[in-house]
Amino acid sequence: MDHMRHRISVEALENGFEVEVPDMVAMKKKMMESKKKGDSMPYMGDMTKKYAAKSVKEVIRFVTGALNELPENDYDKAFNEAAGK
Repeated sequence: MDHMRHRISVEALENGFEVEVPDMVAMKKKMMESKKKGDSMPYMGDMTKKYAAKSVKEVIRFVTGALNELPENDYDKAFNEAAGK
């Protein structure tokens, strides 16, 4: 999952919030399919999940869940390489 953009969006609506998070399952599946074909980085398009939330507490739950799914080990490796560790 190197060099991929992971965007989380929260939009306040009249009656709650719309929360958009990366669909990591769909992204991983597409990456595996691409590797099997021998392709380079595939076009990810709009691989997101959208949720409706009625409170800030629900928004935080969706955002926290999405952040926990991000490939943190990849970030650690890239940081260590950049920092010369």
